[in-house]
Amino acid sequence: MSPKCEVPNLNEISLTVVAKQLIDTLASLNAEDDIALIYVVISSYFESLGATGVIYQDLLNLILNSEYLDPSARLFAMQLLLQENVKTLATGIFPVCFYDKILRTITRQGGSLNALNLKGVWVKDEQLQLLYDMIKSLKFLNVLNIPYIANDDVLKYIGRYCGELKMLDVSGETDITENGIHAVLFSGSNIRDSLTVVNIGAYGEENVCHTDVSLLIANLPNLINLGSYSFVGKAISHLVKSKQYPANFKSKLQYVHDTGTDKQTASCIVKVCPALETIYIDRPEEGVISYIEQFEKLTRVKLSKFPCHEFHQLMERIGHKLTSFMLTLGTGSLNFTHIAYVCTNLVMMECFKMDILTHEEEIRFEKLEHIEILHNDVRISTFKYLMTCSPKLKKIVVADEVKMTDVDMARMLHKNKFENLEGIWFPRAPLLTRETVELLMETCPKLKSLGQLGGWSVSPDDVMLLRAIIDSTNTDLVLSPLGMFPE
Repeated sequence: MSPKCEVPNLNEISLTVVAKQLIDTLASLNAEDDIALIYVVISSYFESLGATGVIYQDLLNLILNSEYLDPSARLFAMQLLLQENVKTLATGIFPVCFYDKILRTITRQGGSLNALNLKGVWVKDEQLQLLYDMIKSLKFLNVLNIPYIANDDVLKYIGRYCGELKMLDVSGETDITENGIHAVLFSGSNIRDSLTVVNIGAYGEENVCHTDVSLLIANLPNLINLGSYSFVGKAISHLVKSKQYPANFKSKLQYVHDTGTDKQTASCIVKVCPALETIYIDRPEEGVISYIEQFEKLTRVKLSKFPCHEFHQLMERIGHKLTSFMLTLGTGSLNFTHIAYVCTNLVMMECFKMDILTHEEEIRFEKLEHIEILHNDVRISTFKYLMTCSPKLKKIVVADEVKMTDVDMARMLHKNKFENLEGIWFPRAPLLTRETVELLMETCPKLKSLGQLGGWSVSPDDVMLLRAIIDSTNTDLVLSPLGMFPE
């Protein structure tokens, strides 16, 4: 049987109760109320109960993450709970008319923040000066997320006033040029030594020039990740060709994503990035994949638009080191039997729109926990092989039509033990009914997520009955999608 729901701990229960009471109070405020006085009364009440910075922080983030709440109530909560000892703040999504007050509140009360996520507050134009003032006040930030709103001036203020920053997210469509990057790097603060992650650029687009990104690689000695930037190899190649840095220059980058990689670029990546742990190559030229074997610390590989035979050749040499791979739009045949034979430490495997997925002998994936097969024409025999020969399987997602019947599933579930299976996601399984759902609940002791039942032969009445059983037995299992059937 699926596991039972755990009893909520006292901290969670208390937070929920206090948050509800606070929200009800804040939601009742109107323009005629003396809001400042009410804030003082509530703050005094919390202080009399011995509320700590952690409690304020947990309450604040719980309320701000409840986006169904009225934005005025969420803003009031921020103004009330953003106390001196609050270290982490994620604003959530707000309407534009609230941006001014949010920025002013953080400027006035957020001086002790170590982490700020402004995703959902898309500051532009007339509010930029308020953003600059806010950045000036946040001198202890380690993490700053401001996607889609950065420009050169924003970077100038970050470089000047956020000298302890370790992670910076300025990704998405932005107006960042060499001037802004130069302002960060040569601001005179300690930020060059502290930054380890810079998430920059829009995925798949070179909206920030690779020559500008090469400045980050060359001048941030502890940089390990450039996030969504998809032309890191191109930036590294420019760095090597420019000859402005020592011939033996080495980066600490652990993740590289490159697009349209040629052999010369691959060679530059090998030369500059000895610490690389994950590589993502989109549209590699012929022969480029073989360069991947030269990364001694590599454990994760992502490839897109590549020949499968080159991937198999690579796995012959480094398959034993890999813990995960993600393959997209591979041409030719991918043989899972060969993968199981050479990738003995594989934990996660994802395949998207591959030409052919096949298998021969049923060699076991001894450590495989996560399988995703999306939009591929996978045969039933291959599907069964992946499920039954992965004894540690925790999650399986198959977005193609699963042409198995209740009888097929019953045979497989009775012959094999799925003691670790926590999630099953079959969006298209038109031959499976309530019988299979009940059997999965009965035979998979850790199953917590099952979907998408909208693509199964399961009626709304069936789902209502199943959910009634789940609730009455205190079972920790979610049937998805939630919105397609009555609750």
